[in-house]
Amino acid sequence: GTYNPFPNCPFTGTIKPVYPLSKTRIVPDHIPRPEYAIDGIPREEQKREGEPPRLLALEEQEKMRRACRLGREVLDIAASHVRPGITTDEIDEIVHQATIERNAYPSPLNYRNFPKSVCTSVNEVVCHGIPDQRKLREGDIINI
Repeated sequence: GTYNPFPNCPFTGTIKPVYPLSKTRIVPDHIPRPEYAIDGIPREEQKREGEPPRLLALEEQEKMRRACRLGREVLDIAASHVRPGITTDEIDEIVHQATIERNAYPSPLNYRNFPKSVCTSVNEVVCHGIPDQRKLREGDIINI
């Protein structure tokens, strides 16, 4: 069955986690991984903390545009599946698969040990919601 892993947490809203979480989804070996994929630590990002943003070269700008288009495609696919009765874990599976099909790494996966391929924040969950077994209901607001 399902359970709330934080039974003593004084939640301020109605949304509660519904565990267990599904197993970590697999990324095929041929897909390049970010440095944090193994241990969750974004070392390069930490090295640049406090530095001004770096201006991208034209080639890098084009790569950024491609990545943004890919991200938009995947988000559109995820949004097309939102309906009452679907779980946020099922949305995570859809996002994971769509990202893998595009030979990309789902960037939230293991970033600072985040366990899923997308963040799904429902109703009063402000950000970084972890996809779980809770089914969406009519009238829920979801941020993917």
